[in-house]
Amino acid sequence: MKVLINILSLLFCMQFVFAQSLVITGDMYFTGDPINEISHHLDVKNTANKGITVVCQKTILSSPVNLPTWAGASYCFAGNCYSSSSTSPSSAALLGSGQTFSYANNDLEAFSGYYNPAETPGITTVIYCFYDQINPNDQTCVTVTYDITSATNIEDQKFISDFYPNPATNILQFEYYSSEPSVLNLIDVLGNTVKTIDLSTNNNKVDISHLSKGMYFGNVVKNNNIISTKKLIVK
Repeated sequence: MKVLINILSLLFCMQFVFAQSLVITGDMYFTGDPINEISHHLDVKNTANKGITVVCQKTILSSPVNLPTWAGASYCFAGNCYSSSSTSPSSAALLGSGQTFSYANNDLEAFSGYYNPAETPGITTVIYCFYDQINPNDQTCVTVTYDITSATNIEDQKFISDFYPNPATNILQFEYYSSEPSVLNLIDVLGNTVKTIDLSTNNNKVDISHLSKGMYFGNVVKNNNIISTKKLIVK
């Protein structure tokens, strides 16, 4: 009887270990200043012998007490983006056996995380859990930490607002706060510059109808240096 119990216990443990079909990889600790948004990516791989409909859910473990409710950690997954205040599960995406959702592969379903510090120093810790929609017990969770240090000159670093609307379809808008000559380069996920906007012309409404659906980054460049980066989703 004792041997039988031990065997059953072992089988239970093996089942528990191998129940986690999803493997999550990527950087999970980030430092930054109180002005510039942090962006990062996680790869989600299905190691099961069948396809899995994957869902992501975010949980905030801790954050600075004075962080505005509209700021903090947001993310995109399965082709949709979720604000810092969102606590609901994401939409689901089917991930085939042995396949990976990866930003490097230009997958629209890939996970991208963002952190808007809103001029608030401190440490924010977030748990992202990825699980099978049919079997939520089959889940893998990772902890991501954003460590925001103090800046010595906040006003000098505040150059551009967030893009709006975001996601966008035809027209992209933003506010630019500096009178110094600079440009905004829109970069696709492969690192190609797809559009350059001269910010000295006060052109804060840009036609993006020619851009393909996907994720882009807007780099504000002054004196050949990137001084701010914003994300954009084109749908």
